[in-house]
Amino acid sequence: MSVRLFGTTFTTARAEEVIAAAAALPQARLRLIVTANVDHIVILSENAAFRKAYDGAAMRTLDGMPLVWLARLGGGRNVRRITGHELIAAALASPQPSDRRVFLMASSDIVGARVAASFAEAGLPAAAVRMATPPFGFETDEAYSRRLAAEIRAHGTTLLIMGVGAPKSEIWVDRYGPELGNPVTLAVGEALNVAAGLVPRAPVLMQRMGLEWFFRFLHAPRRLFPRYFLRSWRFLKIASASRGRQTLDSALGRHSREAAWMLHPETKPES
Repeated sequence: MSVRLFGTTFTTARAEEVIAAAAALPQARLRLIVTANVDHIVILSENAAFRKAYDGAAMRTLDGMPLVWLARLGGGRNVRRITGHELIAAALASPQPSDRRVFLMASSDIVGARVAASFAEAGLPAAAVRMATPPFGFETDEAYSRRLAAEIRAHGTTLLIMGVGAPKSEIWVDRYGPELGNPVTLAVGEALNVAAGLVPRAPVLMQRMGLEWFFRFLHAPRRLFPRYFLRSWRFLKIASASRGRQTLDSALGRHSREAAWMLHPETKPES
C-alpha cells in the first residue's frame, strides 16, 4: 500500500500499521519514520543530506493535505493523511505499552516534561521515559551527538521521538542511527509541541480543508511567515514540474503500448 510522489514512495497504510511495520524490521535496518509536508518537499529539492535521510527511512507518510491531494490526483484513491500526532498515539496504543522504553528529543524542557507526564498517564513507568533538550546547533557538534546517541542506546530505547524540527531531526538520525540501537524513530517536529499542549491543534474542519497551516501561522506568524509565504512558493514550481513529468511519462507509456500493438496486434487486449 504505497504511492509515488516527487520520485519518492509514501505509505498509504494506517498509523498503527506503519508503527507495526517499522517495529517488525530487523534492528540492522534504520527504522526511521518521516512525515512529509510541503516544507519537506522544498527542502528535499535543496538538501542532499535530507534527501539521503528520506531515502533511507523505513517508512514515509504524507502529513500535509496538499501532498495528499496531489497523490489522489495522480490516481492514489486510498491515500490518507497520517500525522505525527497520530503516529505518537499509535505507538503508545500498540500492545504492551509497559514494555516501551521511550526517549524524547524535545525543543524545550517544558515540552519534554509535559509529554513524559502524558506518557505516564498512558501506563508507562516513569523510569521508561527519558528526555533531552539538545542545544541549538547540536546536530553539527559531533562530540555532543555521540554522547547523546550513547545515552539513547544505554536507555534501551525502543521508541525515539524527535521533536526538534526538520531537517535536523531526520539528518541526525540518519547519521547516528547505528549508534542509537536502532529504535523505532518518529521524526514528528511540531507534533511533540502539540502533544505537550503548548501548540493548539487546528479544528478538524480546517484540517480537512487543508487550512491547518493557516491556523498554525495565526499562532506563530513571525516564525512561520518565511516558511508559508516565502519558501512554500517553491513548492508550486516543484509540484508543477512533477505533474508535467508524470503526464509526459503517462503519454510516452501510452504511445509505446500503441506502437507495440501495431507491430503485434495479437497482444492488444480486447476492449
